[in-house]
Amino acid sequence: MDWVETLLRKSCDRTLTKEEVLHSLFHMIEVNENTLNQIQSDKRDFGPELEELKQTEIRDLDFHLKYYRSLVNYINSIHENKIFEKQY
Repeated sequence: MDWVETLLRKSCDRTLTKEEVLHSLFHMIEVNENTLNQIQSDKRDFGPELEELKQTEIRDLDFHLKYYRSLVNYINSIHENKIFEKQY
């Protein structure tokens, strides 16, 4: 995941801190969770075509949630001083 470290380092170069990056990811997780919950709790019958679209949307949101959570875990594992020490 070198690209994540590079992105994080560039973010730091632009004065974003590790905490700010994490805060942004947490916000994206919250937005995606809320959207997923709304879609899953809607029990209206939209017919087979829209039900298929609904299931696709649920899978997409689930994928994004896993992706954002994995980024949070990875970024949390990086010590902030390590980000500044690396020179590419």
